[in-house]
Amino acid sequence: MSNHMFDLKVTDFTKYPGPRYKVLGPNSGEEFREQYLIDALKSNSEVSVNLDGVLGYGSSFLEEIFGGIVRAMPTHPASMHPSGDKIIKYDFITLDMINFIKNNLVSNDDPSVIKEINSYITRQIKELGGN
Repeated sequence: MSNHMFDLKVTDFTKYPGPRYKVLGPNSGEEFREQYLIDALKSNSEVSVNLDGVLGYGSSFLEEIFGGIVRAMPTHPASMHPSGDKIIKYDFITLDMINFIKNNLVSNDDPSVIKEINSYITRQIKELGGN
C-alpha cells in the first residue's frame, strides 16, 4: 500500500453520470465503483474522490458508488443487489479506507453532494453492526 493519497476524479470516468447499474445504461455508479474506485483502493488505502466538473448527479449513481463500497466489505451482511445479482466482496476494503473516502470528498460545485454521500455511507456502516 502506498502512503500517497490517490485523487480520483469523476470527470476521468464521465461528465455525464448515468444510472445505478451497468445493465441500465452507460456511465453507471456500479461501473465507476468497480472499475475506478475499487481499482484505486487496490493500490492506495487513501483515496479522495473529486466530484466537480460533471453535469449533475442522480442519487442512485452516488448511492451505488458510496453505499456500494461499504456493501462490498466482506463483513457487510448484504449479499444480493435488489436486481438479484450477487454483491462482489473485496477482502482488502476496510472501515478506515471508507472513512478516509468519506472525509476526503471534494465538491466545490455543489457542497450538498458531500452531505448526501455521507448519509449513504453512514447508513451502510450502521448495517455492519454496532459501528
